[in-house]
Amino acid sequence: MDETALEALAGLERSIAGRVIRPGDADFDDARRTFNGTVDRQPAVIVQPDDIASVVTAVRAATGAGLPISVRGGGHSVAGHAMADGAVCIDLRHMRGVVVDPAAKRAIVQGGAIWEDVDRATMPHGLATTGGTFWDTGVGGLTLSGGLGYLMGTNGLTCDNVLRATVVTAAGEIVEAGPAGDPELLWALRGGGGNFGIVTEFEFRLQAIGPFQVGRFVVRIEESADALIGLAAFAHEAPDEAMIYATGPTVEFEPKVDEAPIGPADFLAIHVTYQGSRQAAETALAPITALPGVQGGFQTQTYEAVQIGNGTLPFGLRHYWKGHMVRDIEPATAEAVVAGMRSRPGGISFLLLEAFTGQARNEPDGGAAFGQRGARWNVSALAIWEDPADDAREIAWARQVAGSVAPASYSGAGYANYASSDESDERVRAAFGPERFARLQAVKRRYDPDNVFRFNLNVPPA
Repeated sequence: MDETALEALAGLERSIAGRVIRPGDADFDDARRTFNGTVDRQPAVIVQPDDIASVVTAVRAATGAGLPISVRGGGHSVAGHAMADGAVCIDLRHMRGVVVDPAAKRAIVQGGAIWEDVDRATMPHGLATTGGTFWDTGVGGLTLSGGLGYLMGTNGLTCDNVLRATVVTAAGEIVEAGPAGDPELLWALRGGGGNFGIVTEFEFRLQAIGPFQVGRFVVRIEESADALIGLAAFAHEAPDEAMIYATGPTVEFEPKVDEAPIGPADFLAIHVTYQGSRQAAETALAPITALPGVQGGFQTQTYEAVQIGNGTLPFGLRHYWKGHMVRDIEPATAEAVVAGMRSRPGGISFLLLEAFTGQARNEPDGGAAFGQRGARWNVSALAIWEDPADDAREIAWARQVAGSVAPASYSGAGYANYASSDESDERVRAAFGPERFARLQAVKRRYDPDNVFRFNLNVPPA
């Protein structure tokens, strides 16, 4: 940094409530870690504010120094957007408060919260909103780029449930996004990513939560193409109470035959959750249990148990994710998925297929920037590995799988929250389409004309 930048950042420790962590500090390397082990970036400074006034101060110091800003919430971006070389990282991990109004079915959530914070505050009231399927996912990142979760059939995407937000802009001003402030900014925040400022507070709509039925079924790889085609047909008629996804390959031990165990084999796993009684689930989801070669059943759980069930995403593994939002699982797509499962290079990587059903396909009141509701499925290859020597092999596999399902792509783009750091400008534009992208650019020009917040799936101001 030049002398002017150093001078602009020099007094931060004295002017904010919170911490300022600089290169050379004992905990700098730990603070700059993100969940993707392939990301190793050196910000100019990491600021961990305790309140919105300190966020404002940090933003003004960064722009005064002529430096761009990255924002860290949960740090779970596959692309590692939380950290950027030479930038001021504003790390919101000290701002994780959640306040629930059970009568109004609303929650006020600070921008650094993770989904565990939200669920632990709302669930005692029998309430929740569509949240991340891993409890340590950051609220801000998931929300701003969409938000797929177990409640999306009845409640829509996470971004659809944002009623209001407080934003610190690139000019260091505090703006309210919503009906009482700027409704166009609220529209942009509902799926337009972290392009418009730092969201320090979200207000979410909550829904009542009852019993959950969790179904897990497996089908051998050899029969999985037909099962996927049947599953896709059912998804067209699936009730709002259901959420459907599939993963594979998974290694299972087949049932015993005449008391002799059959050894491990590769399977496709079909997962389904249903909000309602066991009887209602078994009736509504009977077409899944009737799929060819399917084995499995249902288990009654609480929503909290469902959320906890996936555990947390450990930091430090190496990740490269790539895929497409597809029109549907057509026969050729099903065959491509099976081929991708068969060609998996390592023991951690897998394919993930998530169905868009129910209210996730409908825009909320006031609309949303999220642009891919016409897709029926998100199909992604999740390359996950440990050894840097395997980088080329794992990345090539994910790209090959994504390319093989591309003919069925709805827009030519994937799901923003799964994008890796090499996501092209063309795919970013394609995810929104020309009209939405132009509208987002207009909002960007008003709030961030110099593209200070550019470490994201970027919508440039011009």
